[in-house]
Amino acid sequence: MSLINSKRNCLNCILPRNYLIEAVNESILAKDVAIIIHLHYADTFEWYKKYIENIPKDINIFFTTSNEELRNKLTIFIEHRKNSKIIEKNNRGRDISSFLVACRKEILKYKYFCFLHDKKEKNPAMKKDTEQWIYSQWENMLGSENYIKNIITCFNKNPQLGLLLPPIPFTEFLTFAFMNNWKRNFENTVKLAKQLGLQGEINKEISPMAIGTVYWARVDALRKLLQYEWRYEDFDEEPLADDGRLSHAIERVLEYVARDAGYDSKWVMTDCYAEERLQHFNTALSRAFERLEKSLGIHYIYDLDKFDERLYELQQICKKYKKVYIYGAGMLGRNCLRFLNFIDVKIKGFIVTNMESNEQFIDGIPVYTLDEVDFDNESGVIVAVNKKYQKEIFENLKTKLQSLNDIYNWCPF
Repeated sequence: MSLINSKRNCLNCILPRNYLIEAVNESILAKDVAIIIHLHYADTFEWYKKYIENIPKDINIFFTTSNEELRNKLTIFIEHRKNSKIIEKNNRGRDISSFLVACRKEILKYKYFCFLHDKKEKNPAMKKDTEQWIYSQWENMLGSENYIKNIITCFNKNPQLGLLLPPIPFTEFLTFAFMNNWKRNFENTVKLAKQLGLQGEINKEISPMAIGTVYWARVDALRKLLQYEWRYEDFDEEPLADDGRLSHAIERVLEYVARDAGYDSKWVMTDCYAEERLQHFNTALSRAFERLEKSLGIHYIYDLDKFDERLYELQQICKKYKKVYIYGAGMLGRNCLRFLNFIDVKIKGFIVTNMESNEQFIDGIPVYTLDEVDFDNESGVIVAVNKKYQKEIFENLKTKLQSLNDIYNWCPF
C-alpha cells in the first residue's frame, strides 16, 4: 500500500475551536445530546473540570465514579450545574462498564453522546506522555463550547457520520501512531464482533482507529453494542490485565460496530490541536528521515514505500553477481551504498561517466569511469542516477553488458 495513497488518508475531521461553523438550535442540545464522564482519581479532578465547564449548559451530563472523595467533589460541582447527575457504579469494568452498564439505558434515550474518562500513568516515567495523551483526548472532545456545538453540527450535516475519535496519541515515548495497535486483541475483538452479530471483515493488517474509549458517537451507529445486555460480571475483576481482555476488545471494536450499522468513523481535532500535531509530526518526520538517510539511504517517501520490495530485489541481484557496481557517485549512489551496507553487500566500485568533479574513492571504495571497467558474466550494475541521465547511461551499458537483465534501476521515477 502506498504511504501517500493510503485508504485512510481522508479520515481526519478538523473543526474550529473559537467560532461556530453554523448556528446551533439550542433546544436540540437538551433533547438530543448527552455526555457521559467516568472519573476515578480525585486528585486530578480540577484539571478535567476546566473541560467539563466547556459543555453547553443545555446538554445533559452523567457522571459515574466509584471513588467516595470524588463523588463528594462532583456533588458540590453539580449544585451549580443544571442538567447534571451522578450515577452510582462499582469499579468492575472501570470506564467501559460506565457506558455499557451504568449509563447504557440513559444513552439510548439520545441521538448523540460523548464518552470520556480520566487516566493516570502506570509508570512515573510515563507521566509527561500520559498527560499529553489525556490532553489529546479531552481537548479534542470538549475543546470549547463552540467546538462542542461544531461537533453536533458536523453530525447533523453528515448523516453518514457515526463515530468521532480523538487522534491516536503521538508523544516522545507513546508510539501508537506508528504501529499496529491490535497487540493481543485481534482474536478477542473478532470474537466480540461475532457475539454482537457484526458483518464484514476485520483486517489484522489495518490498525484499529480507537485507542481507548473516548469518543463522540451517533447512538444509532453503536446501537448493537449499546443494546446488548451487559452486566458488571461480564468484565474481569481487578487487577485488570494490561492487554488481551474484553475491555480492550470493546475499545477496538467501536469502528466496526459503526461500520456494520452503515456509518463512517473519523478522527476529530480542534484546529489548534491539529496545528500543534502537524508541527510535531513535521519535526519528527524531518529528524526520522535525516537518520534514515544516514543509516539506510532512505531519502524519499518512495524509498520507504518500496523498502521491502527493493530489499528482496537487491538481495537476489547480489546473490547472482559476484561483482556489483553502483553507477552514480552522487546522493543517490551514496544512498544506494548505505542500503547495500545494511544488507551486508560489498560492492566492487562506483562507476561514473567521467571523473570531472568526482572523488577517486568514496568510503574507501574506488570510483571508475565506464571505460575503465571490464565486465563479465559475473558483473551486475545498479544504476543510481537521476531519471534525466538514465536513458544515456542505459544505452552505454548495453554495449558493455551481456544483457539488460544485468542492470537494476535504483531510482525508476
